[in-house]
Amino acid sequence: MRHTSVAYLNKEVLVISMKDKWKIYKIPSISGNFDLFNFKKNKKIELKYFIPKYILAGKNQKEYPLNIDDDGYYLNLDYSAKLSGKNGFFNVEKLYSLVIPKNISWINETFEVLGLLQAEMGKTNNGCVVFANHEYQIINKVIKWFEKELEITHNDWRWYIKVNLNNPKSEKYKKEVEKKVIDHWLNKAKIKKEKAYPTTVSYIKNTKNKQLRFYDYGTLIIEYKRNLLSQILKRFVKEMSYSIPKLGEEENKYFMKGILAGESSITCRKKSGHYRIHLTANESEERELYQKCLNNLGIRIFKYDNYKEMIISERENHMKLLKLRLLTLSHQKYNKFLYMIEQYDHFPEMKNYRIQFKNRTWHKIPEEKINKIIELYESGTTRTVEIAEKLGVSKIKVNRVLRENNLGKRKV
Repeated sequence: MRHTSVAYLNKEVLVISMKDKWKIYKIPSISGNFDLFNFKKNKKIELKYFIPKYILAGKNQKEYPLNIDDDGYYLNLDYSAKLSGKNGFFNVEKLYSLVIPKNISWINETFEVLGLLQAEMGKTNNGCVVFANHEYQIINKVIKWFEKELEITHNDWRWYIKVNLNNPKSEKYKKEVEKKVIDHWLNKAKIKKEKAYPTTVSYIKNTKNKQLRFYDYGTLIIEYKRNLLSQILKRFVKEMSYSIPKLGEEENKYFMKGILAGESSITCRKKSGHYRIHLTANESEERELYQKCLNNLGIRIFKYDNYKEMIISERENHMKLLKLRLLTLSHQKYNKFLYMIEQYDHFPEMKNYRIQFKNRTWHKIPEEKINKIIELYESGTTRTVEIAEKLGVSKIKVNRVLRENNLGKRKV
């Protein structure tokens, strides 16, 4: 995938930079103004308000009028575009159509996925819905939402894997890498083997990495090529995302869960005492949006001029993140965040939190996995990395089970 930058000059003009070449596109206006609070009252988001009057198509992004028919349950959309012949003349007209549900559910999962799409979905007007993530739980969550809300099944997604690695010179090692990452994603994600692109594993040049890390399975990129859906969905994500600050705590909370899962990173330096959550946003209007949403939740974030990263520091803010469970969508980030929170033993709020949730466990390891970890350890497989690889769990979880059962180096 090519590196792109997106900037909105205003609601009608979109500027896209691709490989340092800038191009200006006109954004078609939507069919009408929507009423957020009516959506909330009826527990459904009406997609007709996000349907453009014109569809942009072709290399020159020409406008074509869009026909809309509402049958009460579905929106039937179509437009006709002229195709260029061999000599550059427009001599063939083709009809493009799409049928989508009339409404999207106003539920917590919708706002979580909205945040994920705002953070991780490609925003260029390329006629394709693209989503990328390196955690299979998040990929599956997005695929499940599309299937439930837009009736796009897991069989409809094309996919490939991008690894943070130079293209290996050794064919033997290259085969090992590709088998490892492909097997992982086919086993964990709701994707079909037949839907993989011919080049299933993609490498990058701008890295010094020659070896793939033990727990690195690359990033899965899923794509759904449909120009009509792509433009409607991107309009929906943009308009709904920037409306979130007007809504209540629940909508702000679940939206930011998606944003933090996609755009955050955690710094935990015990020696220096630096405990921070970094939230990345390339555009200033995105940074303002995230700041407003977090302020609505009582969380202070530090925003710096002309700097794409914002910082959530101070233990009071971290405790609010913990109590609102804002980092739980990403299992990897949540585990790192919990480790960071463990450094805060000395103040009362953490003690009260532990008492309140003493008997509650999120992301609990299944009983059969716990038994298998103990069985492998007692049979002679004592390296946690080996146990984790064999059972498909994280090293952190293996260490936790061993510690709780008085096994391993750290006995209770």
